Amino acid sequence: MHRNRPWRLWLVVVAVCALLCCLRLILGWPFLGHEIPYLAITCATPLMIVTGILIHRPTRPAGWITLAAGQVLYAVADTIYDFDLWTTGEMTEPTPSDVLYLSSTLLIGAAVVTFIRRRTPGWDLATGLDALVVAISASILSWEFFIKPVAGDSELAMSEKLTEAAYPILDLMLLILAIRLVLRSGGRSTSLRLLLGYLLLMFAADTAYAIVGLLGGSNTSEPITSATWIVSLGLLGACALHPAMRDFDSPSRIAAPDATPARLTMLTCAVLMVPGLQLGEHLAGRDVDVPLTSTACAVMFLLVLARMAGLVAAQRRAADTDALTGVRNRRYFEEALATECRRAARTGYNVGLIMIDIDHFKRVNDTYGHPGGDRVLREIAQRLSSGTRAGATLARYGGEEFIAVIPHISAADLSPLAERTRKLVADLPVAVTDQTLITVTASIGAATAPGPLAEPAELLRAADQALYAAKSAGRNRTVLAPEVHRPAPIQG
Repeated sequence: MHRNRPWRLWLVVVAVCALLCCLRLILGWPFLGHEIPYLAITCATPLMIVTGILIHRPTRPAGWITLAAGQVLYAVADTIYDFDLWTTGEMTEPTPSDVLYLSSTLLIGAAVVTFIRRRTPGWDLATGLDALVVAISASILSWEFFIKPVAGDSELAMSEKLTEAAYPILDLMLLILAIRLVLRSGGRSTSLRLLLGYLLLMFAADTAYAIVGLLGGSNTSEPITSATWIVSLGLLGACALHPAMRDFDSPSRIAAPDATPARLTMLTCAVLMVPGLQLGEHLAGRDVDVPLTSTACAVMFLLVLARMAGLVAAQRRAADTDALTGVRNRRYFEEALATECRRAARTGYNVGLIMIDIDHFKRVNDTYGHPGGDRVLREIAQRLSSGTRAGATLARYGGEEFIAVIPHISAADLSPLAERTRKLVADLPVAVTDQTLITVTASIGAATAPGPLAEPAELLRAADQALYAAKSAGRNRTVLAPEVHRPAPIQG
């Protein structure tokens, strides 16, 4: 069978079952009339996830296996719940199905967290702040409309209150994870859209079910809610059956989240929601929990400030970093060199400079194209970074030139350091394509100056002359310039 067909056929089956569920409103079917299609999809969904794993063989299946385990618990919980409801007609919470439902939600949340961390491994702080803002806002709403009425119901036992409160809390967790997943978390594949649809529809159906329960229940709402659950589970099964699931949790190429319009809109709505609730409750003449809402507003304000500070820091790092290689850029280096020279003038310690030029780089570009040249630059930058002495500043100075300023170093120590740097470049081949390795060498010029005599222009001139000498002597070698001295005064 073609790999694109299973998920489409599955969605057709899901649509038919959802339609049969809704027909109960028209045909007046008994309880099992809409529960049989619902249970069929519930029990089939974990099988679809396992089928997707077997067909597409994802490289890291842990998240999918956790998702399948959560759906198995969900199917067992649904079966127990419907059997008890059909045979006894009523139940006292907590029931075995409640334990299974809640455990299922925790497993599904764990699976989504696994996907998120693998897709965007470096986003934890920024997205954590965003998630906290949304979580605080949504928690206040959930407390006000769902948890508070249950907590204040004197007819419920404590175990029943805890069970009833656990459902909106865990649903809220899934909603926050869905929001975290959608905001620029790597590529927007079909599997991602299907998983988001599942999470959002499941949250909507659970919320509708809770609202109907608080309002006293409605026979007409059961088939519609069940149909919504069917569609949400159908989207989950299709997510696993789609070929895109194979690379679903591949790391994102985006280094860090930006302040996109969607992200800013989400944060704005979250921040305004709590004061809006406070104002609405006041205008409606109901009691307002001022300490709770005020504390929530204050915490969200501080989190937004922290987020803004993080964005400013990220922009500053971007302005100081070479986009291709990830090392510092020339502008940052010139400031760092001037700072080190001023500090050396005060303290008297030596300042060293190493200038690295990749040999025959134009030939690499002409032979393998700019993509091959870029790979060489990135690899060399990574090697130089790994061998840079603590306290030194490495930067890309020009097209194929790198430069490093090293504080507290003498000429005797600078020469072997420069030679080790040359060997870092030349000793191992560099991959210019997935199948081609080439040897790359570098010519290095080094210079040092005593603190009182350290001048950026003089150091750069001396290192550049030493680099020129290394090139003229045949390349792939290190030349140390004579120590920079103050020019002798002109005799009158």
